[in-house]
Order: sequence, then C-alpha cells, then structure tokens
Amino acid sequence: MSGTIRRMALGAIGAGLILSLYALQSDLDRQQAATPKLQRFMYLPQGEYLRVVTLGYEQVAADLLWIQAIQALGERSVSQEAGQWIARVLDVITTLDPRFVRAYEMGGIALSTIVPLYAESNRLLEKGIRENPRVWQLHFYLGFNYYFHFDDAAKAAENIARASRLPGAPEYLAPLAARLYVSARSPQVGIDFLVQMYERTTDENVKKVLEKRLKEVVVERDLLLLEETIARYRTHYRHAPSRLEDLVGPGLLHELPSEPFGGRYLYDPQAQTVRSSEVKERMKLYGRDMPR
Repeated sequence: MSGTIRRMALGAIGAGLILSLYALQSDLDRQQAATPKLQRFMYLPQGEYLRVVTLGYEQVAADLLWIQAIQALGERSVSQEAGQWIARVLDVITTLDPRFVRAYEMGGIALSTIVPLYAESNRLLEKGIRENPRVWQLHFYLGFNYYFHFDDAAKAAENIARASRLPGAPEYLAPLAARLYVSARSPQVGIDFLVQMYERTTDENVKKVLEKRLKEVVVERDLLLLEETIARYRTHYRHAPSRLEDLVGPGLLHELPSEPFGGRYLYDPQAQTVRSSEVKERMKLYGRDMPR
C-alpha cells in the first residue's frame, strides 16, 4: 500500500471514529435522559487512549466534548459526584488538545466556583500552565485560587507576579502582587518585585503607578519593622517606649526609617501603635470577605 493510500485510509478511519464518538454521545443523550449529563462522562475512555484512536482528529473530538461540557454546566445544580465527572472530562479535553486555553480558563473557574473542587481546579490550571506557560490568565486564576480558597497569600503573590511579567498582562497585576506579598507579611519581596518592574517598564504612566505602590509597600515594611522593634523593646525593658527615638540603640534599630512620602511615622505610646502621617490606611487585601 502506497503512502498516499495509507494516509487516506487512516484519515477515513479517524473520521469514522470521530463520527462514532459523536453518535455514541448522542445515543447516550437519548437513552439516558434521566441521568444527569455530567455523570454520563463516566463512559469516556482516558484522554491518552482517545489521542491514539482519533488519528489526528484530536481537536475535533475535544470540541465535541467541550460542547457537551458547556451544556452540562448549564444544569441547575452540580453535586460533588457530578463535579468529579466534569473534572474528568476537562482532563480528557485538555489531553486531546493541550493548547485549548479556553477549556483551562473556564474549567478552572467552574471547578472553583460552581462545584466547587478547589484541588481539581488547581490541577487543571497547573496542567494548562505546563502546556501554555505564556498565558498570563492561567497564572492569575491559580493565584486567585491560592488566595481565596487556600488562604495562601505567598503562593498567590508568586503566581500573580509571574502573570504580570507575561505578554498582554494588565498593568494592575504588578501592584496586586505587591499587595499580596504584604498580606503574606513579606513586604520586602514585594518591594524587590516592584523595583524590577519599575526598571523594566518604559511607560511613564506605569512608572508613576509603580512608584506610588512601591512607597506604600515601603511604608508597610517600615510599620511592621517598628511594631516588631517595639515588641522587642517591651520584652527587654519590661515597659513600652515613650517615643520612637527610644527604639534606636543596641539590639534594636541603628536609625529610624524615613517615611517615603515625605511625612513622618507617628507613635501612640498609650495604644503602642505606629502609623504614617501620609498614608491613611494600612495595606490589606481582604480574603474570603472581600466584596465581589
């Protein structure tokens, strides 16, 4: 058999298999109308097997399954068991077509909101990042999951920082990553990150935004430093300092930090709190209670 004839035969077989897959799904829809649509995905073979038998028609098969998945997600309620099936079909779809970015995005969101299955959502997004490392949205959604569903601000900041460096990423991601680093009580990492972003950008408007955010993170770093030093002073001397200047000395601070906006750090000896004269609110990114 010549190469041309062999390719034509394999193509015909592949097309037949695709039509068979479509017919099988349609038959399941007719015969099992009483079964929730998501649970019907239990009949799917592994994605690796389908990649072999579709013979070059992997994207067509993925599209057909994606249509079914979208319809299934439109059902009024999705149980935990049904959610496991949707996670399975999304894995099959993205194995058939690893560059199907929309499936990773929508699937990652659906698994963290509709079902929810947070670990499965993370696995799908991580798979998408392995296959499509330069799509900033996948890094962003993974960071969102870590912050809102796993209470891990450090990993959230790490992923959103990666997203901010990728082509097409919106300008607000860099400041957001800095806020997340602060929430993880690692403001110095946020400062270092913002300095890198500032040095790399050529847009003056972006530079102004980054410069302001950088000063805000410096204020938060300084306030944390002063609070920790006050606690050390209190432990050592058995009483609170009466003024910030008392914090300069052996085992404490070499000098008081300068307020980056040109203001002063103000100390309340009664409450033992410190604030900036220029920044009215401490940096904080709310977690589960953040308005949506």
